[in-house]
Amino acid sequence: MANTEYIYTIIGDGRVARHFSHYLELLGIKFFKWARKTSSEAEFSRMAENSSHIAVLISDFAIEDFVRRHPVPTDRIVVHFSGSLVSRVAYGAHPLMTFTEKLYSLEDYLGTPFILDEGEKTFEELLPGLKNPHYYIKPELRPLYHSLCVASGNFTTILWDQFFARLTERLGLPYEVALPYLDQICENLKNRAVPALTGPLARKDFATIQKNLRALEGDPLQKVYYGFLEALNLKIRENS
Repeated sequence: MANTEYIYTIIGDGRVARHFSHYLELLGIKFFKWARKTSSEAEFSRMAENSSHIAVLISDFAIEDFVRRHPVPTDRIVVHFSGSLVSRVAYGAHPLMTFTEKLYSLEDYLGTPFILDEGEKTFEELLPGLKNPHYYIKPELRPLYHSLCVASGNFTTILWDQFFARLTERLGLPYEVALPYLDQICENLKNRAVPALTGPLARKDFATIQKNLRALEGDPLQKVYYGFLEALNLKIRENS
């Protein structure tokens, strides 16, 4: 290496790679960027030789194959951002955040927690120069951790997208009419001192629940409704 300070090489050109590049730019941390479509193998070797940390920010299924096909000097730190992968060829540091096409502010990035594997390298060793909150979990719990991330983030996004679609297409209402409702639900969830669950499920109002289910007959959301009833261990009474 040309010097002893930390320098990153970012592998990939997807959303996470773009966000991490932007974050490092905002922090004033030096980095190289390599992508298969725009960079050569010789460029990778040069970047790796002059970096302290290699951040492999590509699809989960491709991470280990990439690392094995692109060996780096043994004193380099190779890290990935996958939430589910536990690997022997790269260390895991998962940012607990959703990343859109729009880049975020420095404050947003600084507030993003990272989840690392217990018993491996520290956050400071894996991602020097970053001051994010960070936590450690047992490696064997990482698949469960990631499944909960997907369920809480992706599933709710799908549910709200379906809600907005039905509001506009079937009820003729503008999607904006539901935004105050969405905002208050998020506030209730963040305020853990107050129960966030309201409505017939909280009241165990089985008569209303049955009406809801009948109204959703033939709609895929009916199965979702039943799934949440099961998650809450609510049994539908036949004669409700």
